[in-house]
Amino acid sequence: SPQTTTTTTIHFYPPLPAIGKYINHYKASNPLNIKVKSSRSENYFLILGDWGKAGGPGSCQLAVATRMRAYVKEQKLRGKHLLFIASVGDNFYWTGATPEAWERTWSQPYGVHDPSSPLYQIPWLSLYGNHDFGNNDPHAFCPHLYPRKILHGQPYSSHQLNRDKFPDRPRFTEKYWLPDYNYHYELPAADLEVIVVDTNGKVTPDIIGGDQGGRNKADANCSGQAISQDFLEKIAQSGEDLVIERAKQNTAGTILLLQHYPGKCPRETFENALPASRKEKVKVLCAYGHEHTQGCEKKDKSGMCIDILTGGGGGCCGPIVDLAGFTAVHLDSGFGASVDVESSSVRLPAGSCKW
Repeated sequence: SPQTTTTTTIHFYPPLPAIGKYINHYKASNPLNIKVKSSRSENYFLILGDWGKAGGPGSCQLAVATRMRAYVKEQKLRGKHLLFIASVGDNFYWTGATPEAWERTWSQPYGVHDPSSPLYQIPWLSLYGNHDFGNNDPHAFCPHLYPRKILHGQPYSSHQLNRDKFPDRPRFTEKYWLPDYNYHYELPAADLEVIVVDTNGKVTPDIIGGDQGGRNKADANCSGQAISQDFLEKIAQSGEDLVIERAKQNTAGTILLLQHYPGKCPRETFENALPASRKEKVKVLCAYGHEHTQGCEKKDKSGMCIDILTGGGGGCCGPIVDLAGFTAVHLDSGFGASVDVESSSVRLPAGSCKW
């Protein structure tokens, strides 16, 4: 089980010049060794967004976590196997991750390290939302000025990235997978690929970070907002390049595209880059949060939900959180899936929990 983590002094390397182009560095061939059942239709995954309440956990986050555990327990009795939990950002409201928050708002509420929890040791595939920057994670958008780690000549200083890039992340967080701002994860045994892209450089800079005072301090540390915004835009471009690259190279029947914002999913970019032989043979699901509710925003011609708004994890906002919950995606025997984002199994009644 995790041990209580205390804040320690972080040591930095000397400053470096700003990067010219951001290069993603990570392992993609199932590095967490996620087990897959041989019958594809017996596998499923969950998606959660906007969940880590500041100073939490709060009652709404706990209510959603309780519903998640009950759902997974029921599915196990039906012979269904949970592959992973995908997180679409705003994981640590309002102001980014602290050493203490990993246990308080991630490990404990979901039972990540509790052997009696249905979510015990389940991998999480995560990404940064706008409230994961700034304040408590002030160097995430200017790592060249405060390098905590330098790999392949590239600086890193982001508190949620894996320990190879941020060594001060608690050791008990190895199941929380965030190897880079943009990455993909291959599960060929499930005919599934997850592509994670950071789109924080594609929105107005004013919404990035926690409260305005913390953002101002973070920008000052970074020598001005122009510096931090330049870095975020390079991250976003690197993510777009990754989407095109994966469209050309991947062979999976189902693609899960994860990023934080409604309207920013790069499905069109992905589908336009697909080889002619692959077009019409790939199901592309988009999942995102930012808006604190649950719903299907678009279905394909077969009736499958392909645009999934799942920002109801309970981390924000009050006093009442309407339609809190999570999403369940069950793979089928072909290359598609069934998506549940709105039923009572995954979504709480309107106004039933408070932030």
